[in-house]
This record gives sequence, structure tokens and C-alpha cells, in this order.
Amino acid sequence: VFWRIFLFYFLSLTFIGLLVPYNHPNLMGSSNASASPFVIAIKSGGIKVLPSIFNAVILISVISVGNSAVYGCSRTIQSLGAQGLGPEILAYVDQKGRPLAGLFMAAVFGLLCFLSAYKDKDEVFNWLLSVSGLATIFSWFNIGLCHLRFRMALKVQGRSTDELVFTAAPGVYGSIYSMCLLILVLGVQFWVALFPLGSSKADAKHFFQNYLGAVVILVFYVGHKLVYRNWRIYVPLKEIDLDTGRRETDLEMIKHEMEEEELQLKAMPIYKRLWNYWC
Repeated sequence: VFWRIFLFYFLSLTFIGLLVPYNHPNLMGSSNASASPFVIAIKSGGIKVLPSIFNAVILISVISVGNSAVYGCSRTIQSLGAQGLGPEILAYVDQKGRPLAGLFMAAVFGLLCFLSAYKDKDEVFNWLLSVSGLATIFSWFNIGLCHLRFRMALKVQGRSTDELVFTAAPGVYGSIYSMCLLILVLGVQFWVALFPLGSSKADAKHFFQNYLGAVVILVFYVGHKLVYRNWRIYVPLKEIDLDTGRRETDLEMIKHEMEEEELQLKAMPIYKRLWNYWC
């Protein structure tokens, strides 16, 4: 996953940054397909056919993202219903394993795309974006926090990372670094949202359009505490369940399988080992 993200995102964006001027006229305020920096780079290179092909690739990618979003959303909704955190009907799964109620809810919210035909679509989009704009930052912060506490729980309970199929290369330090960086981003975003660039006065509308996501998350968190009367902030490290949900709980068997895989890997030629590492 790391190398794919690095190749497809970091390198491609680096090349785009080198090929497309920041003040290119098609980037400024254009809403059609020609505003894509990839298309601009291709056109600047004098390639005539490739922009249309690339637009088709982008369209397929958008459909793929939508499909992935519906899949993840429907399963999340089903999980909420199964845990009693939502209406019982949301937990329904048919014989083929499809969470029909979750799929229906995801599809209903998908109808919001028709707001693009509304005369004030830009204003509506800005407010919808404000609700979800910071969600990614909070999600990744929680991922880092969960990883950190998971590793701490392993240590406190006398367990070893040898029983894990995969361990993060930078260990807990990578999670700590990412959490600190995300807190910094939230702080800077708060300041910029409260005092827009070029203005010395606080702007309430601008603040909520850029920081409403944090308010929504806080309201839902406090609301959950009030409804379920669960005032526990965290689970002590000794009480964290490290085994529920694992496909295999026989630790000795897991270690044995991992040792066999390591021996098989060492016996492979160097080119096969490199292929397995990168792919």
C-alpha cells in the first residue's frame, strides 16, 4: 500500500507540479474537464489524442471511487445497526451477504449529487464540504491513536509483535509523528478559518465553512455520551481485547506459519524476493 500510494500520488503530483504552472488560466475557476492538471500537462506536451483517453480514465476512476464509497458506507451502516448504535433494520443482511438497508441509505444520500443543478450549487457544495472537510484528518488521527494504544497494550499484556502478520516499518514513532502533524494541521486550519487570509477580522461564516466538520464531530461525540450514558473516555491497556475478530487465535500456529514463510522467502532467488516486496 505504501509503495502504491508513493508511486501513484507522490510521484504523479511531483511531475504535475513540475509540468503545470501554478497560474495556468485553465486552473483558475474552470469547472470542465480541461481544468484537470493532468490534461493540461498532456496538452502542453503537444499530445492530441491522450487528453480524451485520460478523461475517460478519470471518469472510470470516479465511478470506481463511488462504488467503493457505497460499499464502505453500507457496511459501516450495517455495523452500526448490528452494534445497537442505530435502528435494528440497518443490521439486516440478505442471503447473499448484502446489507440492503445500508445500500439503500447510501444510495439516498447519493441523490445529493442532483444539487449540482441547483442555482446556488456553489454555496450548497461549500457547506456540504465543510461538514466532511476535516473528516479525513480526524480519521487518520484516530488510526494513529489506535495503532499506538494497540502496541502499548501488547507490551503491557506481555505480548510480542512476533505474533503479528504485519508491523509498521516506523513502528509507534510513525503514528506519533502523524498525530503531531495532524494536530498542527488542525491548529493552523482553525486559525485560517477564523481569520481568513488577507483579513484581520474574524469571519463567522468563513469559519464554519472551513471548520464545521470539527463542530459536527464534537456534537456527535457529546451526543453519544449523553444518550448512552457512557462516560468512559478510554479503555485501560490491560483490558484491551487483542484477539476478538482475528481469523486465527492460535498464536503458536501463527508464529510457525510466519517462520515458514520467512524461510521460503529466503530460499527464493533475489529477483523473486524483490518482486514479492514491491508487488
